Amino acid sequence: MTATIKNIGGVDFTNLTTTLESSDPYITITDNSGVFGYLAVDSTKENTSDPYTLSASSSTPQGHVADFILIANDGAFTDTFNFSFVIGSYHYILWNVDPTAAPGVAMDSILTDLGYTGEYTTILPASADLAMYRAIFVCVGIYPSNYVITATSPEAAALEDYLTAGGNVYLEGGDVWYYDPLGSGYNFCPLFGINATADGTSDGGPFVGQNTTFTEEMNFAYGGENSFIDHISPTGTGFLIFRDGDQMYDCGVANDANAGYKTVGLSFELGGLIDASGPSTREALLDSIMHFFGITTGIDEITKLDVKTLTMQLAPNPFTNLIKISFSIGHSAERIALKIYDATGRMVRSLDPASSIENQVSSVIWNGTDARGRRLPAGVYFVTLNTDTQSETQKIILVE
Repeated sequence: MTATIKNIGGVDFTNLTTTLESSDPYITITDNSGVFGYLAVDSTKENTSDPYTLSASSSTPQGHVADFILIANDGAFTDTFNFSFVIGSYHYILWNVDPTAAPGVAMDSILTDLGYTGEYTTILPASADLAMYRAIFVCVGIYPSNYVITATSPEAAALEDYLTAGGNVYLEGGDVWYYDPLGSGYNFCPLFGINATADGTSDGGPFVGQNTTFTEEMNFAYGGENSFIDHISPTGTGFLIFRDGDQMYDCGVANDANAGYKTVGLSFELGGLIDASGPSTREALLDSIMHFFGITTGIDEITKLDVKTLTMQLAPNPFTNLIKISFSIGHSAERIALKIYDATGRMVRSLDPASSIENQVSSVIWNGTDARGRRLPAGVYFVTLNTDTQSETQKIILVE
């Protein structure tokens, strides 16, 4: 865990330190110290180089709220911050009512591979049960294989209640924005910061990300269903994240609402995007959406499986230019994933180990860059090795 602190006082901090405390019976804190050092007036800093380390007992009840205290000190100055978060909640639930289920199934599979914990369903749970999910993904499909969420349906009421309570919702569909609300469909546009301008035609793709947003430098060809792709533009607190690259209409909007929730709305199928190079992959897009929602995999949740026959060796660590990640697996594995995360839990690099390894040692060299070849800042990173049944995570320190 890390904290972000802003100095709103009148003098600079010269040696700011923090201590994390909790009396919760399910919480164990093994490293409660976070050093911030110098922090100028009106500046913000995060203790990425010295994060706190803690864990929750496996007996923690689902949805348990744990209370924490963060004490900040610098000489005679002391300030105390109280906060809490839910333990045992799922990262997401994916409600797939698209009659053509494949795009939603692909999204759920990608989210799982990224390390997020969630549930896949074709029936939306009751409103009271949605609180255990930090985000809801909704796939309603493209005409004529689409599902209409009617204005009077319990699903529409549950999604509205979830949003207004501070939840995060992703919603995709070709008609859900413009055409459906003209009839019996619920009008989600005001909640999503969207102004639906046209019913659209069958000309979707390529879909191009927008500068200064989490889709910057993304450019996707499209292989999904492609009829009546609604034209949707941002309004209010919404901002554009995707635009059709040849017909030049808006087709993706994200919204950081003043009401305390966040949304992403697309008029095409994310699962129908065609992966390319660099950031233009569905994996990178979904991970970016989750990060926009404020949801990260959490290093303690990545290492959730049996690790007895997995071993990783890192050398040198700390490192400046190159680090060798060696690993051995004591069983045959169909799926092997090797990924680098920063201290916030955001995936910054996916490495390419051998596709099948049995009773042998393999190694991968990482040069401290992200997927686009850019040098990452010095700090703490985590390398995770995942197979079908096992997972291991170790800390890496990148220095200047």
